[in-house]
Amino acid sequence: MSCADFRRRWGLLVLVASLVSAVCVSTGAASADEGSEPSVEPVTAPTVVVQGTRTYPEGTGTLGLQEQSSGSSRLGVTLREIPASVEVITQQTMQERGLRTVSEAIQAATGVTVNDLGVNPGAFSMRGFSNQQIRLLFDGLSLGPTGFTTRPRDSWNLDRIEILKGPASVVYGEGAVAGMVNLVTKRPVREAQGSEAFLSYGSFNTVRAGVGSGGTLGTDKLHYRVDLSYQNGDSYLGPQGTPFTFWNMTSAVLYDVTSRLSVELSFDIAYDRQRPYWGTPLVPSSFATRGVNGVVSTTDGRTVDARMLRHNYNVQDADMSALTTWTKLKTTWTATEFLQLRNQAYYYTAKRDWMNAETYAFNDGTQLIDRDRFQVQHDQSVIGDRLELLLTHPIGTFKNRFVTGVDFSYIDFTRPSFFSAAGGSVDPFAPVAGLFGGGTMATQTARILTTALFAEEQFSVTESLKLVAGMRTDYINLKREFFTTGGALNAAQTFDQQFTPTTWRAGLVYDVLPQVTLYGQYATAVDPVGGSLFGLRSNQQFDLATGHQWEIGAKGQFLNHRVEWTAAYFDIVRENILTQISQTASVNVGRQSSKGVELDAAFRVTDAWRIQGNVTFLSAKFDEFNQLSGGNLVSRNGNRPFEVPQAVGNLWSIYRVPTPIPFDVGAAWRYVGDRYMDAANSIRLHSYMTADAWVTVPYKQFWITLRGRNLLDKTYGIFGSNFYPDQVLIGAPRTFELSVMGRF
Repeated sequence: MSCADFRRRWGLLVLVASLVSAVCVSTGAASADEGSEPSVEPVTAPTVVVQGTRTYPEGTGTLGLQEQSSGSSRLGVTLREIPASVEVITQQTMQERGLRTVSEAIQAATGVTVNDLGVNPGAFSMRGFSNQQIRLLFDGLSLGPTGFTTRPRDSWNLDRIEILKGPASVVYGEGAVAGMVNLVTKRPVREAQGSEAFLSYGSFNTVRAGVGSGGTLGTDKLHYRVDLSYQNGDSYLGPQGTPFTFWNMTSAVLYDVTSRLSVELSFDIAYDRQRPYWGTPLVPSSFATRGVNGVVSTTDGRTVDARMLRHNYNVQDADMSALTTWTKLKTTWTATEFLQLRNQAYYYTAKRDWMNAETYAFNDGTQLIDRDRFQVQHDQSVIGDRLELLLTHPIGTFKNRFVTGVDFSYIDFTRPSFFSAAGGSVDPFAPVAGLFGGGTMATQTARILTTALFAEEQFSVTESLKLVAGMRTDYINLKREFFTTGGALNAAQTFDQQFTPTTWRAGLVYDVLPQVTLYGQYATAVDPVGGSLFGLRSNQQFDLATGHQWEIGAKGQFLNHRVEWTAAYFDIVRENILTQISQTASVNVGRQSSKGVELDAAFRVTDAWRIQGNVTFLSAKFDEFNQLSGGNLVSRNGNRPFEVPQAVGNLWSIYRVPTPIPFDVGAAWRYVGDRYMDAANSIRLHSYMTADAWVTVPYKQFWITLRGRNLLDKTYGIFGSNFYPDQVLIGAPRTFELSVMGRF
């Protein structure tokens, strides 16, 4: 079947879905006009809408085990009922802890680390895997490869962040061997909301502001929500700096056509621009007269020189910017007490510009920093539709929840300009930024057509024992084209290939005690097709890497819900990894494994004092992996994968001081174990721990917060990449921030 034929067939499916939605609207409206519609309680939908004003009931913990997660299951079940490790970072948590960006918020989760290039998150690490093995979603929608769609976003616009650990391909398709991160924006709710706003100023002239409002529009059937956020600042990198600006608007209107039928239209827009920091060059120990201990160790004796810590070696006209838009139309029709139909159509656009000197290598001969030049544009559009049917009718005397549906998406991805070349050399201590300069451009395009059929089932054998299973089959057509600098098609680097992966999971949930739940699950996944958009350099056929995981765990509550906790053990294997064996060829031969333990607990000691912490211990390695190095294949068997720590932990506490005007005192600690920057394990970033603290004073409807980050002024390497082996990203020094928030 040709791509055009397939597009026409599934275009018809999308049309049918749209017609179904239209019929629902017409039917619902007619029923409303006739006044003959019976009163039916809606089926519980899997989306939980909670705004920034959310507060947990007094006397409870803060893990939210009784809440639902739309990102981990389509069944509309609670976190406790899902046979997997699921974590939700709420807007309240982000506000309390001062988690300003998406990358900061995600790092609060159990066992997750984030590459934070200034304000640009680029790579996640979870359960021993990183980058493309983690699926990034926006309101439950996949917009393309994680490495391309991850942009700086303010946490203000988010209602919550949902994180599912382990394979998630059953829920959202290929590309989720290690897990899934779902960014859920604030949405309209059917209750009074009011407005809220904040303003903050911090170190390095960092300004942050936001405003949000929600409520009804003239009638109790029409509801709205709109939120805007803005950040601007310099950086801690001396006179060159890394100035950045980004803003985000999320908006939506919800119309209750009838008591059974609702339609939600949303529109989001985001913009960011910066001159990024790509790292501090590693230099020989003999050259580093002020070497910094405890940051990095290498087998060839290189280190970080304190004299170079606060320099940005990018060019003066460096640019990393993006403008993105999202439009979504969601229809929900509750046909009966047991049957619900949901349809969501969406359209996404992105235009990204990238012009930087990105790699910095110390030249032993000249004792200068040699740079490259890399320029690319990313123009992307995504159109898609998801149709779901939720059935909650019992089977005999057994409770049952079943959902099935179809997914369709078409991604058009173009690099209208692509250029890479040497970028000159600069003095390591007094770099003259210089200008990027010109270059000859080449063009690359990729188109991914995906259709999928999926189903999930929760069957209650007893009130205490539930079986959960799911399956998904995808049909994916990937077509990639390369063009020469003269505009001619390069047939040797062009390919058209189809993939038909099927993934599944099965598990059980058992309430062994009223307050303790045991679970177990087996799940499969495949690597994302998009990870090979531009990585392969020849017209060759390849298979998708596959993965599977065993997981067992427990979730529970004690002391009248004052203590909430989760524990999980997992064992993941990723096989058939696409491995480069020459400059022009790759084969599916590699194998990687990871196993570990995750613990998470929240304890409300008293009504005024809360403690929450999490820790992860894992063992990850390449079981079979040969890397091309110096023109030869070198075995990396037994080595730890890059960007993967053996231990990660977070601990935070907040206490309300009982004075005439009560105020909150909080503190947070974060520990990240050592990590390797390369598959050869020749460059090791040392472990580090940071400490934050804050004081929040309420005044009427306002909250004033003074916050300090990295109070011990720890110098540490936050990230190192296999693609940038000659440089390491240094974390921010001690900083302070004063903020004011109000609700009206």
